[in-house]
Amino acid sequence: MSVVEALRGNAGYLTLTRVTIESLEQEDHLLWAAVRDSGEPLDAEACDKLFGVSGHTQGAVSVAPEAEAQLRRQTAAERQALLDRVTARNGRFFEEEMEKLERWADDLKEGLERDIKDLDADIRTARRDARVEGSLEAKVAAQRRVRDLEAERNRKRRALFEAQDEIDRRKEEVITGVEARLRQKVVEEPLFTIRWRVA
Repeated sequence: MSVVEALRGNAGYLTLTRVTIESLEQEDHLLWAAVRDSGEPLDAEACDKLFGVSGHTQGAVSVAPEAEAQLRRQTAAERQALLDRVTARNGRFFEEEMEKLERWADDLKEGLERDIKDLDADIRTARRDARVEGSLEAKVAAQRRVRDLEAERNRKRRALFEAQDEIDRRKEEVITGVEARLRQKVVEEPLFTIRWRVA
């Protein structure tokens, strides 16, 4: 109530505007703008507090041109600040999503590359073992083991390429989603303008 108490003896104009931002989802925001007769603006908290006290209406009133211009400027500034906050929030969302995707991609690639490296070592060992085998039967079995390990390595390499394709696909989804947010539609709807006075 101290905010309203500080306005005793003051009067002015106040307007409330709804701003709807449509991108991936719809957001509605209420923007206050108010000015005292002295030309000094009121902040959003003071506007909100004015509606927390009882009052009465006295009918229609016209807005002074200089007050109307100041209310328009305040509303435009509040609208721009809102859009800046939404843009910053969307920027953080984009960075977080890309960071999560990069971590997932790094983990996936590192795991597959580690598996391939381990298979390469197993193949070298199996080849060495095949060369030292004494019987033909043992050599054939060792070569079959080498071939099986090479086939597994080839599957892992294909999985690595497929994982890269999946990573690229997911990155494209994130980028497309952010582009949709950037193509936001902003609708501004004035709800009311009043003359106020705190006695």
